Amino acid sequence: MSRTKLSEAIFFIVIVFILAVNGILLFVLPQRNYSENENRYLTTFKVPSPASFLDASMQKNLTDGSNDQFTGRDWWMQLATAMQLRIGFQDLGGVYIGRDGYYFERILDSNLSKTRFLNNLQYVEQFAAGQDTDVTFLPVPSKGMILSQMLPDHAVLYNADQMFESAETELKQAALLDIRPDLENAARSMQVYFKTDHHWTMEAAYQAYCAWQRVHNKESTALAQFSPECVSSSFYGTLYSKAPDYQSRPDQLYIPKNLAEAQIIIGQKQSDSIYDFSRLETKDKYSVYFGGNFARIDIHMPKHNRRNLKKLLIIKDSFANSIVPFLMPEFDEITMLDLRYYNESVARLMSEIQPDETLVLYEMSNFAQDMNIFKILK
Repeated sequence: MSRTKLSEAIFFIVIVFILAVNGILLFVLPQRNYSENENRYLTTFKVPSPASFLDASMQKNLTDGSNDQFTGRDWWMQLATAMQLRIGFQDLGGVYIGRDGYYFERILDSNLSKTRFLNNLQYVEQFAAGQDTDVTFLPVPSKGMILSQMLPDHAVLYNADQMFESAETELKQAALLDIRPDLENAARSMQVYFKTDHHWTMEAAYQAYCAWQRVHNKESTALAQFSPECVSSSFYGTLYSKAPDYQSRPDQLYIPKNLAEAQIIIGQKQSDSIYDFSRLETKDKYSVYFGGNFARIDIHMPKHNRRNLKKLLIIKDSFANSIVPFLMPEFDEITMLDLRYYNESVARLMSEIQPDETLVLYEMSNFAQDMNIFKILK
């Protein structure tokens, strides 16, 4: 037998052996119900029933279960990512892996509806025109817009500049707070987005707070006075989960610790901290802010004792969670609404709380895709 044929035979035997061993282990090892890395529930094998043979559900369960329960699944995913990168693939499960370990979500113009985006802007504009509150729209630029120099060569993303231009054109009653220059300037000396996650960092949220203070003719509190502290050095974000690479390094998660005394109300639950430190033991460490996203969160600062009570309403996605610590000293009451989960009347809530200021804060592509903004007019 020639050396070439011998190598092919050995390769074939090794592959068959690996598949056979893993096939046996699928039914021997305990099944996993949840993947921390992928942040999702896994398919487990079910005992077949006579009906499952007729509707093909047994075959689907066997296929999905084999994929999800494959021995060393996380390691194989890392290996697959590494091989695709070495071959030259750019789009890895909907993300780009750029320079210096930065992950970028691959969102194209075709993924966004221009009509929905313009409608959402109009909802905000109508809300601003119909309510007795000063409304500010703060669209957070996507990571790829601010850190374009970190993108891989020839990477394509949606036209964010055009969307900012549309927002400037459409909004008259609502004020547009464009923080792109602030983040671009800050990015020269600090990390403004997590490398493995789509969220901005504490430093970026602080820059947005400073921009908010500036347009409201107020001085910003120095970041050092908030006593930032690293609460995790092992943060792997949602983008990493889509394309885990063994060369990627975890992010550090900093949060401001010196905060005003407050009472936080989330549904029937009350707390004296905006942080849920138990979330640092999970994959989703960014949810240390409030423990995640909820329909409504109320924050009361009882020791401000101002003569005139100042109230802020924030209509938001998860990016707003990390700016709230910096805004707490500026207001006596802050109410946060996540329209993905909030189904009560916003108009009735406005009559109830009568906010002085309203901040609409979304990451730009999230705002463009969100199908719940219309609730702002209910």
